[in-house]
Formats: sequence, C-alpha cells, structure tokens
Amino acid sequence: MDAAQAYSTTRANLLDVARSLDADDGELPVAALPGWTVKNAYAHLAGLCADVLDGNLRGAGTPPWTAVQVAARADASLDDVSAEWARRGPDLDDWIRAADPARTMFIPLDAWNHEQDIRATVGLACVHDDARVAYLASLARAAFDRRFREASVSALRLANAEDGTEFVLGDGDPGATLRISDYELLRVFSARRSRAQMYAADWIGDPEPFVDHLHLFELPVADLTD
Repeated sequence: MDAAQAYSTTRANLLDVARSLDADDGELPVAALPGWTVKNAYAHLAGLCADVLDGNLRGAGTPPWTAVQVAARADASLDDVSAEWARRGPDLDDWIRAADPARTMFIPLDAWNHEQDIRATVGLACVHDDARVAYLASLARAAFDRRFREASVSALRLANAEDGTEFVLGDGDPGATLRISDYELLRVFSARRSRAQMYAADWIGDPEPFVDHLHLFELPVADLTD
C-alpha cells in the first residue's frame, strides 16, 4: 500500500457509493462536515483533485479554499461532480506517486475520512479494517510524532487496541497511554470525535495535556458516531 493506492482505492469506493445514491441522498447533511451535504463533500473531493492538478494551491487546506471548490460546483449534479472526479482522479494518482510523500499524505487521509463521513450519512457501514487503515494510521502517527516534538509536548504512548503494538509520540518518557484502534486514531486525528468523546477514550493517565494536540481541525461540538 502507498499513498496513490490508498487514494485511488478510496476514490473507487466513493464513486461506487455515488452510483447508488439519488438526488435526495445527495442533499443529506453530513454531521461531520457542518454546512455540507453529501454532494458538497463530493464537490470538495473533485475540487481538491482539480486544484492540485491545476496548481491552485494558495490557501490549500483552509476553509476558504475548500469553500470555493464547493461553490464552483453548486449547480452541478452529483453525477456530474462524480464524473469530473472519475475523469481527473487518475492524473492525481500519478501526481501523488511523483511528489514528495510529506506533501501528499493528507490527500489520501482527507479522502478516506470523507469516505467514512459519507458512508455514515447514507447508512452504509464504514470501512474499519482494510489495508488503507493501517497504512494511513502509520502516516498519521509519524505526522503527530513530529508535531509533538516541535511543540515540546510531553510524550504520549499509543497502544493499538487490536494487536497491542505501541508507538510513542514525542520525546521522553510517556506521560500517559491511549489505547486505541487504527480506525479510531484516524478519526480522532481528523477531528471526527468531540472533546467529550476524546476524554472518554481508553486512557491510562491524565488526557488533559494531550487532547488539544491530537486533532488537525476544530473539534465537533456534538458527538459523532460512524
């Protein structure tokens, strides 16, 4: 598994899902993406693909950047948006393969999270255990290890809830342990769990010094389930 494979697999999965949806499904609000519908989430994915390929990267990853992607496709149908992504997606696979891995990891991670967001919204089971989950979790742990070290945060031990393997974020002796599956780790890292849910996770030790360093975006106010 590599970043391009993870991204292309997620795109194929989501395009399959899109073919099973009707116009009403496309207007369902996505709890993990306040203000966005299912179609808006697809518009973002198609728009991100286009923006990266077209070099439109000023403000990449920020809310204004993603808002333009959604607004530009407001009058397109879900089928039209999916067709655009299907058409341009293979070129982004090639771009990911050729680019610095540090620049590309958030593309498959973002797409994978949106797959789970969309599946949860339309009543489909989320994907907990395919090869992408372990691969993306390894990338996320490495990214947050760097984040902990740069912020001089006390070290945190992550214990995999499924196989018992451990990984330490940051320098020094861990101040606490978080027992968590790879799937949940990805959802926590991408701010798909509320603060209450994060505190209620399987901690050994005080979570307070660590919670605000374990998510990329603003936390949801309400609990999210998927």
